[in-house]
Amino acid sequence: MENTDEEKLIGKLIISGDIVAQTGLHIGGTTTALDIGGMDNPIIKDAKGVPYIPGSSLKGKMRALLEKSNYPLRKENDENDGKGFFTNTIHVFKEPTKTDDIMKIFGMPAESLEEQVRGIFRDAHLDEKHFKNNEKELFKNLELEYSEDKIENALNRITAKANPRHLERVPKGTRFDFEIILNIYKDDDKELLRTVLKGMKLLEDDYLGGSGSRGSGKVSFETINLTYRDIQYYESIKEENRSQEFVKLDDLLVKIKNDDWWNNVFSKNDPGQTQWVQDW
Repeated sequence: MENTDEEKLIGKLIISGDIVAQTGLHIGGTTTALDIGGMDNPIIKDAKGVPYIPGSSLKGKMRALLEKSNYPLRKENDENDGKGFFTNTIHVFKEPTKTDDIMKIFGMPAESLEEQVRGIFRDAHLDEKHFKNNEKELFKNLELEYSEDKIENALNRITAKANPRHLERVPKGTRFDFEIILNIYKDDDKELLRTVLKGMKLLEDDYLGGSGSRGSGKVSFETINLTYRDIQYYESIKEENRSQEFVKLDDLLVKIKNDDWWNNVFSKNDPGQTQWVQDW
């Protein structure tokens, strides 16, 4: 690994908040037994039977959207000019040591591993308190404890015979607690936050999970907090520095556009001495 002596961990930036389902949300799971009349397409649930969003689903979708926005799609490997990615893999460069912000955040092929991977994407668990408090208003007509049964029809184009299918979905209005962590190794890593926020914004105008082209999977990021923990925090020398809460992702993006705010969030020369704005 290159420049190992220059890649000492100096802090962690934590992006946390709520992922809110704006439509029904389907992230597929499996069942151990197929019951007669049971759900054809169940959602993923934890050991308690509560739906959640796997960190891998969030990470994979954000990465794919960022790649599509930054590089042209290449169908064949021999067409790669160092500026695209292939249909069957993540993007790579002809120069094996070359990396970009996407690789630094999300990872890269082992043969081109020249950077520490910065991003950690936690599983987003259901906000059960919010769900229970809104059972009588938002979630009163659910077929199952935490989910709805969406019935779709596949029609035979010649006979028009209907072939019904069941799709289990988390209902609109459900909230999940998300957390994304960026490990900060050097001053330039502060710019990776912009890339993460771009990926979140792209996801809001796309979909998460399956059946997105049929109406499922629209989500938004809300009540967002940024927390910076200097390495001295882990030595019990300093407290963490927390930003104000941003109700919507757009509110945070507006602040990011302000260079004065950005410089106050991260010290220009030393992320280890980051000073957060206390009163905006």
